[in-house]
Amino acid sequence: MPRRQPNILKSYVRAPRVPRLRETRAAADRPIAMLESSQSSGTFEVPAVSDLMLSQSVGRPFRYVCNLGAGRFSGQTQPRDFVAVSPDVATWCEVAEPAHLRFMGIPGELARACLERDADDPLDFGPIHTRHHGDPLIAQGLELLWQELGRRDPAARLFVDSMMSALVIRLARLSAQRSEADDRRGGLAPYQSARVVEYMQAHLDRRITLAELAALCNLSPWHFSRAFRETHGHPPHRYLTRLRIQRARELLERTQLSITAISMATGYSPQQLVRHFRQASGLPPSEYRRQHLEHPPVTPGPVV
Repeated sequence: MPRRQPNILKSYVRAPRVPRLRETRAAADRPIAMLESSQSSGTFEVPAVSDLMLSQSVGRPFRYVCNLGAGRFSGQTQPRDFVAVSPDVATWCEVAEPAHLRFMGIPGELARACLERDADDPLDFGPIHTRHHGDPLIAQGLELLWQELGRRDPAARLFVDSMMSALVIRLARLSAQRSEADDRRGGLAPYQSARVVEYMQAHLDRRITLAELAALCNLSPWHFSRAFRETHGHPPHRYLTRLRIQRARELLERTQLSITAISMATGYSPQQLVRHFRQASGLPPSEYRRQHLEHPPVTPGPVV
């Protein structure tokens, strides 16, 4: 028989590497709890608990890399974004900036009852565990629950029970929607494609990571790479190389910048620029500039 895991509050008392606890709120007569914590930049862990856990960002945006039991992913959260963790799943996260988080522990037996699932159902919501999400209903529900758990009256109890049921059902609906969307997705949506390409063009002078680009579309790096290639016909790194080389061509043709300066403007060392430029154009940058200057475009004269 598997060992029963503690709930979320007990895990914070026992575990040494969880975020620093700031405040807790719990129902007086039921194992329902929420807590707020803070974490400086670095890595933290949350051990497996018996609850279905929702974690919400309630502070400034922060970049992260984490694993919620369904594989490693990364991104940048905005206030009110959330992630979900199934019961009995240990997680870890590395944050690049200080993070202020709110956790909600929904007893597993209650969640299963809401969805009419068996007692041994893992409460696995599929794609919900592969990235962070923004959902108005869940965001507002968690904020209202935080307020109501601080009260001690019959109306608060009724509200907490109803809202927790609504959150569980909403998670199931979102999971089904995400699964259907992933099955249908043949590429990036037009607005996603435009956002990524604009971001690439605005940051050609520095290193751009796959995680950054995926976060712009709220996709995991794996799903983003697949969708980007479907849309543009090339993987992201090759498309980015094409943009860099195009920028180098424009600077060679229109400016007197040195090769070193052009390499810095396109995110390369001089040696890298020469190598990539030769592969793309068949010529080194200096020869490309010389040939272009020897054959300037012909400007039509006035008609006499």
